[in-house]
Amino acid sequence: MARILHQFVAGASPGDAITDQALLLRRWLRDWGFSSEIYAEHVEPPLQGDVRPALAYRRQRGESLAIYHHSIGSGLVEQFRASRQRLLLIYHNVTPPDFLTAVDPVRAQRAAVGQQQLTQLRPLVELALGDSPYNEAELKKAGFDRTGVLPIVLDESRYQDTPDPGVSAAHAGHNPLLLFVGRLAPNKRQEDLVKLLFHLRRLRPQAHLALVGDTWMPAYAAWLADFVRQTGLEDAVTLTGSVPQKTLVGYYRRADFYISMSEHEGFGKPLIESMYFGVPVLAYASTAVPDALGDAGILFHFKDYPALAELVSLLMARPELRQRLIAKGRDRAAMFLCEQVAARFRHFLEGVAGQGARR
Repeated sequence: MARILHQFVAGASPGDAITDQALLLRRWLRDWGFSSEIYAEHVEPPLQGDVRPALAYRRQRGESLAIYHHSIGSGLVEQFRASRQRLLLIYHNVTPPDFLTAVDPVRAQRAAVGQQQLTQLRPLVELALGDSPYNEAELKKAGFDRTGVLPIVLDESRYQDTPDPGVSAAHAGHNPLLLFVGRLAPNKRQEDLVKLLFHLRRLRPQAHLALVGDTWMPAYAAWLADFVRQTGLEDAVTLTGSVPQKTLVGYYRRADFYISMSEHEGFGKPLIESMYFGVPVLAYASTAVPDALGDAGILFHFKDYPALAELVSLLMARPELRQRLIAKGRDRAAMFLCEQVAARFRHFLEGVAGQGARR
């Protein structure tokens, strides 16, 4: 009989970093001889049939451990507590509710529940893994004794798509093209990128900003679009909404800089993706961002928009400086590729499953 190790997530959607991670872990687990499925409370239509609804889950004989990805309040936690299911916890962080309350009180409440549930999970967890050192530190603060770091993986096969030629055509003449990838949400502070662009266009009139990401919070997305209009930058900012993978690849290949003003990141996968594609990164040094960048990007601790605009303009004028950032970034991104992360995952798995994880 095949060994059984299933994964559970609150929600599964295409392009979501947690969903992508779970899909890759499932592939590895199956390669290692496990019977493994993914169960989710909410499954977006494109993944139905590949990811199973949590209500369909039935615990089987000999199933002693499950993997749970925690990122928001979830009814799964109560199920685990009722069944006393042993868990390997992968913690992706919970957005602090203070960021969300004014815009989406329902999501803010779910985030508050998610923070409370982290402590409630502790008696069930055999091993707790953060996807960044920042998240591991939160696990330790919450009282978990056995912890480690399992980063989000860069699956190179996802980046081999032919880039959407429409991206280059749409941004011809935009110089530089600034990029940020992430759902439109208050903690991401996309409005601060608009402020930077305002100052940069005084130095580089052809500068343009592309904000690639799902309109996760419609109220914030509407406010952001209005803010762009009020600053007179309608023709200088592109709000793409959710895009297919080939379009995302097109943006990474076309961008001159990746810039983040986010004030809360549990990991920050687009930072790593940008370095993989050779896009220089400048980022506000919040939460897990320094963990992701290491010494491969430019971190700033104050949002001095005129000074940052001067820095971007300087980097455009000094290609040798950009090339140094690109080279360091590519070296850094290599640490997050499949081979390195798979070996670490297997090591952790052997620690909780013993000989059962070996071939």
